[in-house]
Amino acid sequence: GEAATPTFSKEKKTSSKPIRRYQALKKEPLIAVLGRPNVGKSALVNRIAGTQSGGAIVADESGITRDRTYRGANFLGENFQLVDTGGLVFDDDASVLFSREIRQQAQIAIQEASAVILVVDGQVGMTGLDLQIAEYLRREVLPRGLPVHVAVNKCESETVGALNAAEFWNLGLGEPVAVSALHGVGTAELLEQTFASIVEKKTAAIPNFGTKIQRLQEAKRRKNSKKQMPGEDDIEYKMRKYGIGDVAQQVEDEYEEALKAFDAQERPEEINVAIVGRPNVGKSSLLNSLFGDTRAIVSDMAGTTRDSIDAVMERPGETDEDQATIYRFVDTAGIRRKGKVDFGPEFFMVN
Repeated sequence: GEAATPTFSKEKKTSSKPIRRYQALKKEPLIAVLGRPNVGKSALVNRIAGTQSGGAIVADESGITRDRTYRGANFLGENFQLVDTGGLVFDDDASVLFSREIRQQAQIAIQEASAVILVVDGQVGMTGLDLQIAEYLRREVLPRGLPVHVAVNKCESETVGALNAAEFWNLGLGEPVAVSALHGVGTAELLEQTFASIVEKKTAAIPNFGTKIQRLQEAKRRKNSKKQMPGEDDIEYKMRKYGIGDVAQQVEDEYEEALKAFDAQERPEEINVAIVGRPNVGKSSLLNSLFGDTRAIVSDMAGTTRDSIDAVMERPGETDEDQATIYRFVDTAGIRRKGKVDFGPEFFMVN
């Protein structure tokens, strides 16, 4: 009889390369948000990132945020990352939990950052701790070429807010910007100044970061202008004006290219892995072991972790053409029975 034709099943090739930290995130500029406790850092991060619901936990008490948490954001067509940090305290006061660990987390955030935003409280006014943090930034951060901007939070009124913000010129970090994380006042101006300083000091890893809107405006002006533009000779001007030849096509191509820059950037699909369990069983220690760094603060005290903490890892493809497999490990707060959880920070930690 005839020999049976062999059939071959095509199996998906599994990469044998080791897992590592996700490299692509480093291409997006990171803005570190710092400040003393209870000035509204997390509220400002939630406002900018658009995560008022489901973002960082906020409450009217100090010490809510402990670990550094990352949020993706977009402004003027530019993707960037925000890192929220715990309230900085330079004295290891026993009444302030994890002050040393929070400082370490903030220092890691600064090392990763393309710019720093120092958040202060416009209603309370300038404090000694604000001055300490500003002195640290002037001594340790500005000499490295990183831009630092001061956001004066809780300035809901534009007139009173401007007066409250003026006091913070004394920090020696440039012009303070009056903002309201609650209502969104001043956040666009703050980001515009931050982007401009990142472009000026070239602290972003992405070439041309922060210039998309500028390039679009220039291309649109060149396309629509009926007057001779700087650098154009008479022939180029007339060809552009009447839509003739290569010059007109080049102007159209530049405009289309500037528009395409605003298209959403695709990211590979992620595999989400949640690390859950009751309080104080070692969830954060497991995350730190996987990440190979102090990604989350750990202690013997139950309830150390509050916000959900993400650590993004990747397993590179076997070849350069193969797409990497992305894993997002999420460390969560310890879960107790509902009857034992009072309404407050712990309620939002587990919900």
